[in-house]
Amino acid sequence: MLSALALGMTRGEFTFLDVEIFQSSYWGDHYWELGDEDDFKARKSYEALLRVSLLQPTSPTYQYFAEKVRFLAKRDYNYTFVEDEEVNFFIGAFFDGVYLLGMALNDTLNEGGDIHDGTAITRKMWGRDFEGITGHVRIDDNGDRDADYSILDLDPITGRFEVVAHYYGITREYSPVKGKKIHWPGGREGPPPDVPKCGFLGTSPACQGNGAVTYILCK
Repeated sequence: MLSALALGMTRGEFTFLDVEIFQSSYWGDHYWELGDEDDFKARKSYEALLRVSLLQPTSPTYQYFAEKVRFLAKRDYNYTFVEDEEVNFFIGAFFDGVYLLGMALNDTLNEGGDIHDGTAITRKMWGRDFEGITGHVRIDDNGDRDADYSILDLDPITGRFEVVAHYYGITREYSPVKGKKIHWPGGREGPPPDVPKCGFLGTSPACQGNGAVTYILCK
């Protein structure tokens, strides 16, 4: 983002996307503040950045599951979750995956099928809906899960990323968070145009003048 700032690409004609599946040291530090001389520039450049993350479940069922994960992590692996550290979303997703496999195996047995036929069992996982630990789970006809995402925006006052909208994969709906809005770069009230006014390289003829030269003759 510092490079984008230096190139003048954070003034409002461009918006950047950062995909942070979930907060974890494994994925690296996505924050602007590193305690060096570039912090001010970095914060300014991050105002042109939107972050996309998996929607973290908040149901009581998931919260109970997360507490059990924290307890077992400490007891069995001597790992202690730090304050405000979220339980990895994929732990719940793996749990749901095992549950999905169980349903497919049950269907196979009930139909007198072969539980060693991996291809047939996999097919029975496709096109299914069920309530899992992470919420409503839908596996489409291609075997992919319709995931839900959060969109986060940097608040220019606090310097913190806040959730401003959600995208629900099952319904294909974009849902803004009430009372929140995206702070578009350059003071814009909406997203930048698909093509910058002067083109992506600043070479649009509209910004180069008409090529006419005016001569003034003096006598």
